[in-house]
Amino acid sequence: MTLNACSTLPKQVQQTPSYITDIDTSNTQLAQMIVPLQTQNPGLTGYHLLFDPLEAIAARLSLMDKAQKTLDIQYYIWDNDKIGALALYHIIQAADRGVKIRLLIDDNNAKKMEGVFLALSQHTNIEVKLYNPYKFRNFRPLDIVLDLKRVNRRMHIKSFIVDHEIALIGGRNMSNQYFYTSDNYQFSDLDVMLVGQSVQDIGRSFDEYWNDSYAYPVKQIVNPRQHQLRYDNLKQQLTEHQQRIVVQNYLNLANRANEFNDWLYHDLKLDWVKAKVVHDKPEKIHGTAQPNDYLQAQLSQYLDKPKHNIDIVSAYFVPETLGTNILSKMAQNGVKVRVLTNSFKANDVWLVHAFYSKYRQQLLKNNVELYEFLPVLDDKALNKYTKSLSYRTKVSLKSLSRSSLHAKMMAVDDQVFIGSFNLDPRSAKLNSEIGVLLYSSDLAQNIHHAITRNINSYSYQLKLTPYQKITWTKETPLGPVIYNHEPKVLWWQNGGLKLISLLPIEGLM
Repeated sequence: MTLNACSTLPKQVQQTPSYITDIDTSNTQLAQMIVPLQTQNPGLTGYHLLFDPLEAIAARLSLMDKAQKTLDIQYYIWDNDKIGALALYHIIQAADRGVKIRLLIDDNNAKKMEGVFLALSQHTNIEVKLYNPYKFRNFRPLDIVLDLKRVNRRMHIKSFIVDHEIALIGGRNMSNQYFYTSDNYQFSDLDVMLVGQSVQDIGRSFDEYWNDSYAYPVKQIVNPRQHQLRYDNLKQQLTEHQQRIVVQNYLNLANRANEFNDWLYHDLKLDWVKAKVVHDKPEKIHGTAQPNDYLQAQLSQYLDKPKHNIDIVSAYFVPETLGTNILSKMAQNGVKVRVLTNSFKANDVWLVHAFYSKYRQQLLKNNVELYEFLPVLDDKALNKYTKSLSYRTKVSLKSLSRSSLHAKMMAVDDQVFIGSFNLDPRSAKLNSEIGVLLYSSDLAQNIHHAITRNINSYSYQLKLTPYQKITWTKETPLGPVIYNHEPKVLWWQNGGLKLISLLPIEGLM
């Protein structure tokens, strides 16, 4: 306890704050296109959902290419892989055009990239900061021992803002598995592209974290003597990588980018609605947040109580006793409550499954509908471009069908929430998150009907027998298959999950 009271934060140097409003972007191409639409829809937010992972990466790369003044980018994970390198190449191209770039990355997963970030920051137009950094760069477990309370709180936000006019938020990090190019498994995820009022709110949130005392310039905390990579070498490597990608026609990105650009410039159709951006304040990471600084409290304040139906899609779902009681009461009062989360085999964090599974029986007993995402998707559930994607990326069809749910979304009557927030204690109490609440009856109903229509193709449905035992039903071309024991879980794994669920660590999940 004495050791845990120590703070291992590096000493912060004096920094000049910077803000999203410091640079005038009113004469950019995006502003000239978006501002007239804003004028026609005062106080509203235009949105476009990015379900398709190929459209999602094409949108990011295209918008980087369209940036003329600023790029403000915030991520929890940025990997040194094909997707990460592609995005870095486009960042460098933007910086060479004079675009001012602020890149803010949580330090929890930045170890393998710190040399790259250090080299990147040598460009005069690129600033890179690491958020809530580890002091002991080469032996991070020492930080965990000495300062667990701090390092256990992470910036889980993903936001992407171009020329202060267009913003993307959602669940996707900058890594292969979020864009269907991983050799192991793919995350099924969701982003939303926003214009209008919400972009300003997301920009203010970015500024809060960028200027926070936990945001350190990478030059300050990464020792250059331990990294040989320099900017010129990094640019050369990224350029060679880009040229190989072009030759391979990787992901069919050129066509997808052209499709996105045609839509953006010639057929831009957005739904304009009232919206509210909710986000955790940096004080949550400091452990000094007030009740209204928490996203969960803000969401509860703005979210009307469901009267008809609520659909919850959460990669990591640990409702705890309070959440279980709330959902159970809703269902008992006639609200159709439906939850989609990962099955054991689909979950990339198996510890979470141990604490989720202890609430399943009570939820089912109270008429809450539970569905668990399949670890391997069949042909019907796979994207129509899968075979072409497999050929281009040299990723096997088996790997492309191996899937894990990563989306975070709620549809409540006439409202839809999309963001980085999971319904678990970690998102609620420890990590910082962001999301947007869209007030749209059409969107909510479309999501509700789409889930109803397709959910059996990509998930097990859980039911209770008359003897209060859980069964898992999977729809197949030959009819439903019912499992009386949890699918893909061995007896010793089942015993281990039950044992772990008894430990007093649920609040860390």
